[in-house]
Formats: sequence, structure tokens, C-alpha cells
Amino acid sequence: MDKTSNMKADIATLIVRIIVGGIFIYSGWAKVSDMASTIGFFEKLGIPTFITYFVSYAELIGGVLVLLGLWTCLVSALLAIFMIVAVYLMRDGGLMAFGLPLMTLAGLVSLIGSCGGKYSLSSCCCSKDASKV
Repeated sequence: MDKTSNMKADIATLIVRIIVGGIFIYSGWAKVSDMASTIGFFEKLGIPTFITYFVSYAELIGGVLVLLGLWTCLVSALLAIFMIVAVYLMRDGGLMAFGLPLMTLAGLVSLIGSCGGKYSLSSCCCSKDASKV
């Protein structure tokens, strides 16, 4: 690829990280800040309380890590598992119910493929090939 294509790809990865990271920060914070309601909702779906805590904090912390571009591939893979489960659990609610988890999953798949990109903290503080780890 030429320099222009690389720059476009790096900027696109940054934008995806900002959007996906922001979604997870927002949803994770909403879950963590009202844990009683979150536990109630997850219990209705048959999800145990300890998993509710794990998912809530993982979304919040994972969102921050994705936004910053730290361990992007690993964190995106973990969050993608959450989104696959969310799509499955919300499948009977129609597109409005599972659409956001499905779109978020698409962004995560993109990040798994591209990792943090050039404009990430992993790229800045690690080896030259850090964005490919």
C-alpha cells in the first residue's frame, strides 16, 4: 500500500476505536453506575450475578482500553464474545433489539483485524510491530 492508503487505514482504525470504545464506555458505565438494575435485567435473561459484574466492568475497562489502543486485539476479541452472546439473547426482539450489538460486533471484528493501528498507545510505547500483536 502507498502512504495515502496507510494513512486512510490508520485514521479509519482510529475512528472505529473511538466509536466502539465510546459505546463500551457508555454502556459499561450505565451498567456499573446502576448495578441493581443491571443485575435485575441480567437475571431476567438467566445470567448469574457474578457474570453481570464481570461483563459490566469488562465493558467499561475494555472500552477505555479500546479507545486508547491498548491490547486492542485481545480486548476486542473478549468484547466480541460479549456481543455474540448479546445478539443471541436479543434475537427475538427484532432488529431494534439486536442491531446495536450486531453493529458493535462488526466494529470489533474490524479492530481484531487491524489491532490498534498507528494512532494507538500500543503503537507509541511498544515495538514497531506492536499494532500487529
